[in-house]
Amino acid sequence: MSKQRVPQRLLHDAVIVVPGIMGSALKDAESGKQLWGVRKLFQYSARMHTDRLRALAVSDEERAGDIGRIEPTGLLNVADSLPGLGSAQPYNQLVKELRRTAVHRSAVLAFPYDWRLSVAYNGGLLADAARRHLKAWREHPAHAHYLSGRPEAGPARILFVAHSMGGLLVRELLCHGSFRDDIRAVLTVGTPFSGSVKAAIMLNSGKGGPLLLPPADLRESVPTMPGLYDLLPSYRALDIGAEMRVPTADDLVALGGRRDLVQETLHWRETRQSTMLPDHSMVVGLGKRTLQSYRMQSDRAIGQRFMFVRDRSDDRVLLDTQKRPRTEDRKGDGTVYQFAAHLRGGNAQPVTVFQEHGALARSRTVIDLACGMLRGMRHPDELGSMLGEGGFELEVPEWVEPGVPFTVEVSGWDGALGLRCTATEVSGLGEVVHLELRPVPGEEGRLVARCAVSRPGLYEIEVVGGSEPVTRLVLVVASEQHL
Repeated sequence: MSKQRVPQRLLHDAVIVVPGIMGSALKDAESGKQLWGVRKLFQYSARMHTDRLRALAVSDEERAGDIGRIEPTGLLNVADSLPGLGSAQPYNQLVKELRRTAVHRSAVLAFPYDWRLSVAYNGGLLADAARRHLKAWREHPAHAHYLSGRPEAGPARILFVAHSMGGLLVRELLCHGSFRDDIRAVLTVGTPFSGSVKAAIMLNSGKGGPLLLPPADLRESVPTMPGLYDLLPSYRALDIGAEMRVPTADDLVALGGRRDLVQETLHWRETRQSTMLPDHSMVVGLGKRTLQSYRMQSDRAIGQRFMFVRDRSDDRVLLDTQKRPRTEDRKGDGTVYQFAAHLRGGNAQPVTVFQEHGALARSRTVIDLACGMLRGMRHPDELGSMLGEGGFELEVPEWVEPGVPFTVEVSGWDGALGLRCTATEVSGLGEVVHLELRPVPGEEGRLVARCAVSRPGLYEIEVVGGSEPVTRLVLVVASEQHL
């Protein structure tokens, strides 16, 4: 089959890139101190991580509407990580290539926001920004020049490219005035439309378990963030023994949530369930070990990488020969269970990409799909061979200590690829370690490498050899720096 040619036409639409949770750099408005999106993370001790966590807590004044203590300064352009909240990767390449593809770079707007706050609040800000951007672009000389040769095209509309929580903001925008006719299409990338168990584990992070930061500080900071509540699972994710159920308000409070914030997010969720996205294309991350359900052990949430198997005819849980619920690992992108990234009731066909959640917006497949929207292509079949298929899993720890070996694991390797693996410090040191992946005897498709790095920092583990590089982040912090 011959490779499908990419149409040379370009649309004159405005483009808005909406990042995910932790995808916007944040600073203290008064001191100017950068709190998230810190370039030289390797200089930070566990105490400095703790100071950042405390600063990011949402105050009672902020929840009451006195916003402005913390300001978004732009989309994340460096990788960053904070134990208890996770890590995020930059959006530079996506924005750069969209600006290169558009009729004019001014057609593309990057929309940063304070991801600690609620989707309802930030969705309102996005609505205002979208109105301003569309108006400004329609008045731009490049837009007028385009229409002078193509008057039949009519005024520009908006293309949204939204990663993770950003997709929820775009859906929220539709509840803020008459926007639907001004939207050409929406691409969501790893958006947790039905929430994420990882958010539940984050909310519960001060309850115990292997932690780098003090549980007391996690309990004081993480549960104050309304944005995190909006990502809690809204599907049958709570394992209660013989059944799984949708977590109730009491269940979410038991995780460590504040009842007022729980009630607010449940009300918000109920009012948004029927909102569909116009001309929606949907990227779903796959091939990563992903928490899909959880159970409570005393007051601790224990994440599980499986769901119960159900009879499709009557929805009952199927049992194994030991009369226990049958389970199935349905995977995802390491953060969002694959079916939680589907918008229920919509008609979008998912494009599966074998990447970790934070790296989805950096993947070649997603960038090609986003730029393809500006060429009038809306659906995966129009991109033909531009979309990569297949992949493998890459697993690493969330954080480790300097000089202590840790395991890099690849699974699902088909043996046909020559894989190369490196660990690169990405926050300023520039240190590169080349790793040797070795097959595990008796375990088909599984490769492992041992890695030890000497200095604290944020390291990107990259495996090259598949349809595109696969990456994960590891934070390295010395044990003597623990509080």
